[in-house]
Amino acid sequence: MSSPPPETTTKPTGHLLPNGCRITHGQAGNIKKPFTHMDLTMHELTAGTSNNTKAFSGQLGFIEFTTSHRLPRHIHMDLSRTRLADERILVLHGVGMVEIAGALWVVAPGSLVDAIGGVPHTWTACPAGVRLPNGVVSRGTFTMVYEYEEPTAFFPIASTEPIGSGSEYVEFTGDFDEIRFPELSRKEVIARARVVIGREVLSLQ
Repeated sequence: MSSPPPETTTKPTGHLLPNGCRITHGQAGNIKKPFTHMDLTMHELTAGTSNNTKAFSGQLGFIEFTTSHRLPRHIHMDLSRTRLADERILVLHGVGMVEIAGALWVVAPGSLVDAIGGVPHTWTACPAGVRLPNGVVSRGTFTMVYEYEEPTAFFPIASTEPIGSGSEYVEFTGDFDEIRFPELSRKEVIARARVVIGREVLSLQ
């Protein structure tokens, strides 16, 4: 029996978290240089060559973050609140920070984050002056490109525990300051966060 052609062969990439979310940095993050005679780089949210790539039909856009933009922790569902919705985020430039199910990650430029529906998460920009193991230094800003599996909204949630269905969602109705990404100093980020560089999970210390 012949093997499938190369364009339909898929390999696991990046760092897979226990909750199903994934952080991918480097060439595995759908980064392409299509022309050998030109320094043009393509960053694809969805790789078009995979036979098991999930189709995304929700909102597609970008956000320019500073450290003053600290999102409240949330999940995504369809607008009827019955189905959980996945999200895909590309850190286009700058250095981001994401909390995924309570764990703190610094996200290097060019990284792709697959946030699984039902996993609580929140974003902000990494404080200025944090040096990543690959030499990149944060400046307190970053730009993300986001894409949702289907039309959705922000559903605020207090818990950091993933949920398995829309019926498990408990809406947070208090002051959003209680669930916003915490305001962290450079030293606190270095002490607490991890980062994915290439295929390695590294500390910042």
